[in-house]
Amino acid sequence: MFQIYLYTLEIALLSTLIAAAAGIPAAYFTARRRFPGRRLLLSFSAVSLCVPSLIVALGYVSFWGMNGTVNRLFGTEFSFLYSTAGIVIAQGFYNVPFITGIVSEAWERLPREQENAARLLGADEARILRTVTLRQLSGAIGAACIPVFLFCYFSFMIVLLFSPVGRSTLEVEIYHSIRTTLDIGAGAKLALLETITAFGIVLAYSYVARRSQTTSSGVDYVPVVRRRIRGSAVVFVPLVFMILIFLIFPLGSVFVNGAGELGKVLGSRGFWKACANSVKCGVATGAACTLLGFAYSVAVKLARRQANVLLQTIPVLPMAISSVVISWGATMIFHQGTPALLVALQTALYWPIAYRQIQNGINRITYETDAAARMLSRNPLDSIFRIYLPACRPVLISAFAYCFAISLGDATMPLVLSIRNFDTLALYTYKLAGAYRFSQACACGGIVAALSMLIFTLGKK
Repeated sequence: MFQIYLYTLEIALLSTLIAAAAGIPAAYFTARRRFPGRRLLLSFSAVSLCVPSLIVALGYVSFWGMNGTVNRLFGTEFSFLYSTAGIVIAQGFYNVPFITGIVSEAWERLPREQENAARLLGADEARILRTVTLRQLSGAIGAACIPVFLFCYFSFMIVLLFSPVGRSTLEVEIYHSIRTTLDIGAGAKLALLETITAFGIVLAYSYVARRSQTTSSGVDYVPVVRRRIRGSAVVFVPLVFMILIFLIFPLGSVFVNGAGELGKVLGSRGFWKACANSVKCGVATGAACTLLGFAYSVAVKLARRQANVLLQTIPVLPMAISSVVISWGATMIFHQGTPALLVALQTALYWPIAYRQIQNGINRITYETDAAARMLSRNPLDSIFRIYLPACRPVLISAFAYCFAISLGDATMPLVLSIRNFDTLALYTYKLAGAYRFSQACACGGIVAALSMLIFTLGKK
C-alpha cells in the first residue's frame, strides 16, 4: 500500500512540474509578448476543465501509439505511452493551459513599480524575473499548481489506460478493490489514506488562494504594453513546438481518426440514448450546482462574512474527495446506482466550481448598491430578485456552462456507479475503446470534446 501511495505522489508531482515548466513560460509570453495565436493559446485554458481526460488519452493513443500518426509518418514502432513517462507527459501537458491561464492573468495585472525600481538600481532582466516578478507571482503560481496536483493525484482514466504492468495509483487501486478483487477492507484503507492526504493539500490551497487574493487587492494596475518576441524566440519556439506535439496535435488527431466512423456512430441507437442521458444529467447537474453556488454566495454576502476563513474553506473541501471514492461510498449506502444519484454526486463535487464563478459576480456589487438594496427592499428575498440575480446573470450562465461541460465529460462516476441500462456519452466512448473499436471511440470522443468546448465557450460570452 505504501508503494502505491508513493507512486501516486510521484506521478502527481512530476505531472505538476511538467505543467508548471511549460505553463509558466507560456504565461509570460501571453502576458508580456505579442505573437500570432496568442488569443488561441489563452482560449485553451479551459481544456483541463471542459475536455475529458478520456479524450486526451484517446488523442495520445491516436497520435503517439504504436499505430498512431507519428509511427505511420516515420515508419517507426516508437511509443512511450504505457509507462510512467506516458502518464506524466499526458497529464502534465493536459494541465499546461490551466496554469497558463491563471498565471498569465496575474502577470498582466502585476504592478510595475518594483520592476522599474530594480532596473534603476542596475538589475538585469534575469535577476528582476528571479527576485521580483516570481516573488510577486508566487501566490498565483501556487493557486494554479495545487489544483493541478490534485487533478493528477485523483487521475483515473489516463492512469487506468496507460499504467505499466505492476504499477498503480491509489485511485485506480481503489477501483480495482471494489470492482475486481472485491477486497472492501483494502479499498477502504486506500480511500482513507487518499482522502486524508487530499484534505491536507486542499487546506494548503485554501491558504494560498486567500493569500493570493490579499496580496493583489488594493493595487491600481496599469495595462501592459506587449512587445514582440524577437530575442525570446530561442525559448518561445521550442515551447510552442512542445505544446503542439504533446497537446494540440493529439487532441486534433481524435477528430481526424474519428472522421471516417462518424456516420456509423451517429447511426447507432446506443449513441443517441447515451447523448440524451448526458444532456439530462448535464442540465440537472448544471442547474443544481448553479443554484447551490448562488445560494451560498448570497448567504455569505448578506451575512457580510466574506472574510470568514471557515466560510471560505467550506467550498474547497469537495476538492479533497475523488470521484471514485464518493461513488463507491454512495453504492455502499444505496446499493444501486441511479441517474438521480449520479446527478447528486456530481453536484456535491462540482458546486464549488459554480460558487467560484458566481462569487466573482457577487463581489462586483458595491457596498453602496448593497446597502441601498437592503434599505429599499421589503425583505432579503426582494433584494435578491431585484439586485443580485440581474447583476449575476452572466456569471450564472457561465457557472451553468462550466458544470454542464464537466458533467458531460465525466466517465468515472457512471463507470463506478454501474447504473443499469444507462450510458452517458463519456462512458459510451470508454466502452467503445474497451471493445477495441478505436476509430468509433475517437468519433464519439470528438463529439464529446466539441460539445464540451462549445457549451463552455457559449457560457463565457
